[in-house]
Amino acid sequence: MRERVALCLRVLALLASIAVLAGCQARGIPASSLLTPVALRTQPTETLTATQTGTATMTLTATLTETPLPDTATISPTPTETGTPTETPTPTISPTVTLTPRFPPTYTRTVTRTPWPTRTPWPTRTPVPTSTPTFTPTPTPQEAYFRIMRPGFFSRVISPIQMDASAVIGDNGLLNLILIGEDSREIVRQALDFRVYAGQRISFSQQIPFDIKGAGETARLVISSNDRFGRLIGVASVDLVLLKLGQEQIYAPLVDLEPYVVTFPKPGATVKGGMVQVIGLARPVNTTPIIIELIDETGKVVGSGQVVVGTPSGGHTHTPYEVLIPYEVQGPTPVRLTLRQESNTRIPGTVALSSLLILLEP
Repeated sequence: MRERVALCLRVLALLASIAVLAGCQARGIPASSLLTPVALRTQPTETLTATQTGTATMTLTATLTETPLPDTATISPTPTETGTPTETPTPTISPTVTLTPRFPPTYTRTVTRTPWPTRTPWPTRTPVPTSTPTFTPTPTPQEAYFRIMRPGFFSRVISPIQMDASAVIGDNGLLNLILIGEDSREIVRQALDFRVYAGQRISFSQQIPFDIKGAGETARLVISSNDRFGRLIGVASVDLVLLKLGQEQIYAPLVDLEPYVVTFPKPGATVKGGMVQVIGLARPVNTTPIIIELIDETGKVVGSGQVVVGTPSGGHTHTPYEVLIPYEVQGPTPVRLTLRQESNTRIPGTVALSSLLILLEP
């Protein structure tokens, strides 16, 4: 009887265990986890990332799949102190690991920046220089060194004549003034003292009284100066009508620019070979030729020539000229190169003169 009761209890306990196991499986818990103290549970999903530097990225997903144990359990009786065997269930678990790539590998290109080629400019075309004649500008003639500004050509004047002029004072500090009548007599001769301005160009005013016998006559007013050897430095003149009585008529001057410009040779130049080439510009004061002379310190003319220069045209103030002047000297000789024109009216004499100093050698 006792053995039957014990057997019934064991059957009831076994049925209770089976019921418990069945209930756990219904809830999704394997029976092995109740029978074994340390059970293998489902691991969380782990993401493994494999990266190729600069090339591709691969993502692998590891999934742990748990295989449920069968409803059967092996019960091995264990003897106890009372001699009743103890049932110990032993579950069997076979985990399966499946590695499934979640995404295919993605390859990422590394972009390398290639610089654009630099722009090379096309070579510029250099024009070939053409043969162009050299242009030498004509020098602008300056204001005349010797000039009578008042009265002008053929002005009608009464005594005293009011003269405004400019001139280069001689080496002796004097300026010569002469009023010549129509019969070549000297009506007035004065030596104006400008010693403080010796060798300089000055402008000045001067009153010139005169006396004539008739009611009127033509005359020439001349100013000039000399260097220390007595050679003329420059001459300027103007023809006038002298009146005993009446009213003056003053005209503008005809000569305001230098009448004879020498561009070659330059002042102080040394000339050799027995020939002087004179090049320049001229504005003749009358129709007579321009006389060119080489005068040494003794007053001797060592070379001379002349050139006829026409009246300027085309809006020009002067006409170009060129002339060769032969000379003869025995050694280095300082000379004064003079250019002058003589009168072409009833009153003789030099009416205009310009000069410069040069050195002649044989």
